[in-house]
Amino acid sequence: MNKLQSITKACKITDQIFSDIIKNFSIFNSEKQISNFIIKEIRDRKLRPAFAPIVATGKNAAEIHHKPTKDWYNGFCVIDLGVRVNGYCSDMTRTIFIGKPSVKEKLLYDLLLNAQISCIKKIKPGISCKELARYNVKMLGKHKNQMIHALGHGVGKYIHTKPKISLKSNDALKKGDIITIEPGIYYRTKYGIRIEDTLTATGKILTRSRKELYLFK
Repeated sequence: MNKLQSITKACKITDQIFSDIIKNFSIFNSEKQISNFIIKEIRDRKLRPAFAPIVATGKNAAEIHHKPTKDWYNGFCVIDLGVRVNGYCSDMTRTIFIGKPSVKEKLLYDLLLNAQISCIKKIKPGISCKELARYNVKMLGKHKNQMIHALGHGVGKYIHTKPKISLKSNDALKKGDIITIEPGIYYRTKYGIRIEDTLTATGKILTRSRKELYLFK
């Protein structure tokens, strides 16, 4: 199995695990429970996580690398997970909502989702990573300063490889690259939202989980 085949399989398994999280969501009452569930699902398949899962609810979601705790807040819940297949990584983030979102929260989520989809549509071999990052800034509008990490990165046997997709990057996408696109909006002490897919440099999305906002009571 080559790099693309391995990462494609890893992405499919990541989708399956996220689907199982959604199906079983009513049994969870802490971030740590979801994180433990992800790790168990990966190990039950005799695989390894690509990185320690991130599960962050409410105000914790404003921390981009939050370590799951016994907390369980209403509001946005960021779930970031990945799997290794033959040493190659997948990487996907979905944001769901616990409780009832306000009109403002729904609009913010829709804005971020539109930015992510729009950036993916521009992906092709040869495009400047800086150009992609600039386009994302334009799409985020007045929320651009709340994007506190790179737009994306390469994925391979390491979870973060070249190319780096950021405003400071001098990289360009090459045929054969596998990357992530992961815009985020973070308001400290309030909430955070991130939507991330793994995809090829030709724009083929390998992580296929639904991106419309799931709502849970």
